[in-house]
Amino acid sequence: MMCRLVPKASLLFLLLSLILFTTASNANENRQGPIKIPAKKDRTYVSGGLVLNEFRSVALPFAATDNPTVVIGGNFPLTGQTYALMASYGTYITENFKTELRYATGIKSDTLDEMLEVNINYAFNWYIGGTLPVTDNFSAYALIGVSFYDADVTRHEVTRKIPGSIGTEEVNIQPSPTEIEEDLFGTKFSMSWMLGIDYKLDESWYLAFEYGRLLKDTDTNIKVYQAGVQLRYEF
Repeated sequence: MMCRLVPKASLLFLLLSLILFTTASNANENRQGPIKIPAKKDRTYVSGGLVLNEFRSVALPFAATDNPTVVIGGNFPLTGQTYALMASYGTYITENFKTELRYATGIKSDTLDEMLEVNINYAFNWYIGGTLPVTDNFSAYALIGVSFYDADVTRHEVTRKIPGSIGTEEVNIQPSPTEIEEDLFGTKFSMSWMLGIDYKLDESWYLAFEYGRLLKDTDTNIKVYQAGVQLRYEF
């Protein structure tokens, strides 16, 4: 099931990014005259965008519904993709150095192995890092920081054929309530990093594309990577 869902989710996200990028390129090409590049130092910015969260290395131990305290099997590793809306506020400390705060909230969940529905409830981030012009229209940046986060978990019951003492039998199973906590992660805090490129639309508006790691949960070893597109206004 997941092998079909993951490519569709990735394709949808890439298609949205391509549409936004094409629109921005056409707007820039139709503008008359050269774009003035403002000094970055002491400028402030706000942005909003769409984020794809990819859950990796998820373990899913399961138990019989009529005896949920005893684990009878498990699946590992599982991968899931969810979507979130993100908003940020930042400032340029120097011409090539900036810091920012971010907040994201999940808008679309994913179900792993038809049993465990996951979603990022919220993520609050602080980043700091450098940015460097590459061309007149593009610049690249690298950020490192910390994240505070929480996840929603919903368990679903399914019927599977499970090996038993007298052969296989159909059993109603669900994710183990003793092995998987309600918030999925064992911690609430993680180091994060982000790489991105900016495309300049005019003196104040920028379109950004990013990829990075939101979190690595030290208790469960679950990792969540992010790909995002955002529209930023600088003033």
